Formats: sequence, structure tokens, C-alpha cells
Amino acid sequence: MADLSVKGLKKSFGDHVVLKGVSFDVKSGDFLSLLGPSGCGKTTILRIICGLETADEGEVLVDGADVTKVRPEKRNIGLVFQNYALFPSMNVAKNVGYGLKMHKVPQPEIDERVNEALELVKLGGYNSRRVTQLSGGEQQR
Repeated sequence: MADLSVKGLKKSFGDHVVLKGVSFDVKSGDFLSLLGPSGCGKTTILRIICGLETADEGEVLVDGADVTKVRPEKRNIGLVFQNYALFPSMNVAKNVGYGLKMHKVPQPEIDERVNEALELVKLGGYNSRRVTQLSGGEQQR
């Protein structure tokens, strides 16, 4: 069984058909690349998987469960676009831990996971820095 299954996604915006029965499976540990020209539906597929957009037809399954009609915040799926958004009023640690805080994860666990994530991307010790103090590459990480 795939960890993510997309089955028969169809989506139109007015008369413009963007997705015509898109289907694929992704297993844990796999990498998936969506390639194509502007306007072909790559972002629409991602938005449908995350629940930010509704498909006209088709379904999205996560670990075998149909999440097609599940609200985005209940899907436990994250999406980071190439044009990232950081909260300038928060330090690095608060930006990294924001999603965990919204999911009401206990603060000690947030702190631990933030530290692990920052170490992983070679930003250990940057917790209290303002995001405006980071280079573009550091902000992207």
C-alpha cells in the first residue's frame, strides 16, 4: 500500500481544465517530482493533496485513509512553497516551531524538535536570531 495515493484527480477553473484524471502513488521514503510548464497543474495537485484546494473529481488517500474531504489542519500534511514565508516578528526558533505550536505540541518537545531541525540544516545555535539577520540561503533552509 502506498503512503500517499492520488486517484483520478480532475480540476477545472471555469472553462480551463487543469487536471484530467491525475493518478500516482508515493511510498514512504520515495521522492516525487512534479515537472511541467507554468499552468499545467503542479501547484494545484499539491494544494489538493494538502486540502487547500478541492478537486472536481478524484480522491486523496494517506496511509489508506480517504482524506479528500478532510480539512487541511486535520490532514497532518505540510507544504512549503519555493517562495517561503517567515514571520519577521518571530525569531528563528519560533518560526521553525510555529506549526508544532499550532498543533498544541508541549513546549519542551517543540524546543527539542526545533533544535534537531536547526542542527540538521546547519543552523544550530541560531534559535534566538531574528529572521532578518539571516542570509537568503539561511532563510530558505
